[in-house]
Amino acid sequence: MGDTQDSYYEPAGGEELSTSVVTAVARAHDENVLEQQWRISEDINTDALDGLFNESNLKMSLQFEADSSMVTIVADQSGDPVIKVESHR
Repeated sequence: MGDTQDSYYEPAGGEELSTSVVTAVARAHDENVLEQQWRISEDINTDALDGLFNESNLKMSLQFEADSSMVTIVADQSGDPVIKVESHR
């Protein structure tokens, strides 16, 4: 297995979680968000993702593969998500 590199992204207030994931993956790969090859809709239902972390006081995590990376989203009890991208490129 090759080297991995972890990067973290905390969404800005009001930013859709799906948009945050796209930004986090692009940054992890040193790519421009609009020019990256990966499209989130190929792997994830964006409406479901955006709705999943909307409940406050709900501690949860979600993990999925995206663009040669493992994406982990963890929300604390206040509902604020942190996105970790473990790049395998």
